Amino acid sequence: MAASGPPGELLETVSVLVIEKSRRIGMTWGLAAYAVLRASRVKAAGGMDAMYISYSQEMTREFIDACSMWARAFAIGAFEEGEFLFDDTPQDRPDETRAIQAFRIRFASGFEIIALSSAPRSLRGKQGAVIIDEAAFVDNIAELLKAALAFLMWGGQVVVCSTHDGAENVFNQTVQEILAGRSPYAHLRIDFDDALRDGL
Repeated sequence: MAASGPPGELLETVSVLVIEKSRRIGMTWGLAAYAVLRASRVKAAGGMDAMYISYSQEMTREFIDACSMWARAFAIGAFEEGEFLFDDTPQDRPDETRAIQAFRIRFASGFEIIALSSAPRSLRGKQGAVIIDEAAFVDNIAELLKAALAFLMWGGQVVVCSTHDGAENVFNQTVQEILAGRSPYAHLRIDFDDALRDGL
């Protein structure tokens, strides 16, 4: 469904949101604010873990830095930022395990923001809100979406945000399915002019 209204309000009300965006409009920065507000709440107020995935480690590090900035700006008193390693074992090669670096912020609410690898299996065993940033450029986006959408079974949320990378890309195909009414997910499009009108 095509969506209208402020992106912040939309994020609070839908289970799956697919966002088409222009480059350099501050969307990742805004999503970092949303992740902080979501993870810093207690469960009764809609709090949950927030997971961020993109195609590069540099982007995940920048996202965690933006989340830390927002946590300080919102005067959220108790949070802890750090790095950790998680074991990544491919399903087709169970004897090959490697340590993958990830980033985390923990809040007094008991929830956390985790910036993960783009491997679909990195979502295994987790639950909460998943943000897939620049999804059109993530390796194996179809499998990653499949893994993320499983979060909906227990009240999670999936936000897929990207610029475009060709008509045949799975991200564009997902957008076209929504626009044609063949998918129930919410859709939002923000171009550079929209961002300027909203104060970029």
